[in-house]
Amino acid sequence: MRAPGASDPLLTALTELGALGSDDDRVTLDTLRGRLAGRRLRVLVAGEAKRGKSTLVNALLGRPVLPVGVTPLTALATTVRYGQDEGATAVYRDGRTEDFPLSALDDLVTERGNSGNRRNVASVTATVDAPVLARGVELVDTPGTGSVYAHNTAEAEAALETMDAAVFVLTADPPVSASERELMARVAELSVTMFVVLNKADYLAGYGTGLGSMAEPAVGGSGGTGAAVVGLAGANGSSELAEALEFTVRIAGEAAGRPVRVWPVSARSALSGWHDPGFTAFAADFTGYLDRGRAADLRLSVAGHAHRMAESLRDEAVLARRAAQMRIGSAADRVEEFAARLAAVAARCQDAADLASAESARLLADLNEAAEQAVRDRAASVERQMEALLMGDLAAATAAEIQSAGRARLGELAVQEAEQWRQEQADRLEQGLAKLDARLTADLQAELSAVRDAAAELLGLTLTVPGPGQRLAPDLRFFYLVAEQAGQTELLAGAIRTRLPGNVGRRRARAYLHREATGLVPQQIGRARADLQYRLAEATRQLVRAIGARYAESTFRLESALRTAATTRVATTEDAARLDHELAARQQTLSRVLALLDDATSAAQLDDQDYSSQD
Repeated sequence: MRAPGASDPLLTALTELGALGSDDDRVTLDTLRGRLAGRRLRVLVAGEAKRGKSTLVNALLGRPVLPVGVTPLTALATTVRYGQDEGATAVYRDGRTEDFPLSALDDLVTERGNSGNRRNVASVTATVDAPVLARGVELVDTPGTGSVYAHNTAEAEAALETMDAAVFVLTADPPVSASERELMARVAELSVTMFVVLNKADYLAGYGTGLGSMAEPAVGGSGGTGAAVVGLAGANGSSELAEALEFTVRIAGEAAGRPVRVWPVSARSALSGWHDPGFTAFAADFTGYLDRGRAADLRLSVAGHAHRMAESLRDEAVLARRAAQMRIGSAADRVEEFAARLAAVAARCQDAADLASAESARLLADLNEAAEQAVRDRAASVERQMEALLMGDLAAATAAEIQSAGRARLGELAVQEAEQWRQEQADRLEQGLAKLDARLTADLQAELSAVRDAAAELLGLTLTVPGPGQRLAPDLRFFYLVAEQAGQTELLAGAIRTRLPGNVGRRRARAYLHREATGLVPQQIGRARADLQYRLAEATRQLVRAIGARYAESTFRLESALRTAATTRVATTEDAARLDHELAARQQTLSRVLALLDDATSAAQLDDQDYSSQD
């Protein structure tokens, strides 16, 4: 606790850091200061599409506010804040803002209302009078981890860089994906509290009994260092829920690098007004965390963001000063050698981009080959199932019943087969891209490690050198169109078939279904393949852009330092002395800022421990 009248070390550090950073740094710092002043914890609600994120947020709000449905949201993060004057504010990419009623959210943030983001909306903030928000939190509903990470935009980066805590919304079917593991690892790296929710748990056998007996304390502390498993008296042995929980806990713990607690819930039931014991337990722990752990985590998060910025700025000042002092002889040669090594890192950016394009071409070739094989195998499978239906349940049906029920079942089977293939291929593409991304990231990390070693060997410096930024997680969502697409001739023929008597009508109806089966499965496989081809190409373009951004982000301050040193070396003795004095003062200020941030972090950690011990 600070003594009365004592200055806040965190605010002092942010102010001093703002005087030393770039314009972009000051924008980030202003955002952090604003949330500190407003005491608002920023909680990112994350997960793949159709996990039930918006439904969970609505359940926390106590009423349906965010749009939900079969159509996924666009690549827009929707921030929900507290306010009695309810409404929504859209910020457009050209800087304009416009106010709307909450009912307009569907037109702003969903694919059905804002297809392809034709409105050019950059972000949307909803103001809602809800008790959970009044506790000093803003919830950020994301359109899926793929959308947060795949689009290398300022908005996406800002959402991560100003995040204090996260709620991951997972389901057992499908299980935790590669992109979700990537996001969990990123959040753990940022040292924020993490809640993991296993939604749609009511679909699993074993849910609904014993949920009131949560055996472990609520998650507390920076990074969610709470216990690993939720105790379920009725979900033991070999139940589906127990199996799903065990798997989710293990994967989440591996991603975070620490034990992670998982809450099984049914957000849909909770929002519908039915008592869902799993959600009740999660909501109680979440609001308890907001009441007792929010303030400490907010300060820890802000201090962490500022600390990373200050270390990077100190690297720049230290390198500029040392390189400027090494003006002649072998010392100057060592500076030039270090500059050459740093330039080599930037030059390898194009090699990394070429590797990404080559791997994408290989994945595309494999996808096309798999599609051709799937058309043969899966069309035959549907034919066999349709023949069994026609010879079984529909053997004695009328022509109209055969055509109606058979066509409906054919559509189901075609989607089922195509979707199974599409999901297999989507998983394969996602794993291939994630593996590629991990390789490129590891390569850059190795190169930056070599830069640190070169700084120590050639210049006698210990530099931080920030690692690569965000990771890629491609968005591979898809929807089917299986309604019968009939022209006028086929409509007339269908009407005739359903009116033909006895065996004649049945034969015609069966022949029609066999013709439909021959074309429908290849059509659905083809649509899925075309969609995946497009998404692979888009993901590759995004990854290539991300590669350039990562290399630039990792080296630009060091390159700036060398430019400053070069200017100093050719300056007059008087000017060189003045520049050295300015760099020394800058270095000293940054060391003081880092000390202040360490003090602020230590104090926040003590507060955090007090909260954890209360539970």
